[in-house]
Amino acid sequence: MTASGAADRVGRSSDETRKATAAGEREGMRALSYVIAGPVVYGGLGWVGDHFLGTQSLLPLGAVLGIALSVYMIVKRYGVAR
Repeated sequence: MTASGAADRVGRSSDETRKATAAGEREGMRALSYVIAGPVVYGGLGWVGDHFLGTQSLLPLGAVLGIALSVYMIVKRYGVAR
């Protein structure tokens, strides 16, 4: 069965299906960017803090904090499926 055949069966045109797919891809890429950016940014801040303070624990702490904040932002933005 083709994608357009399945789209016609549920009452959507292929253009509407493409738009819905593109919207889903955008949301997925946005969530992926949160997952990547959080540890990189907060880990980078931890690295800078380690460099200037002479410690060795802020980088891993920043990376873990970045992951936690990334998950929080994704759950807050997209919530629970209804």
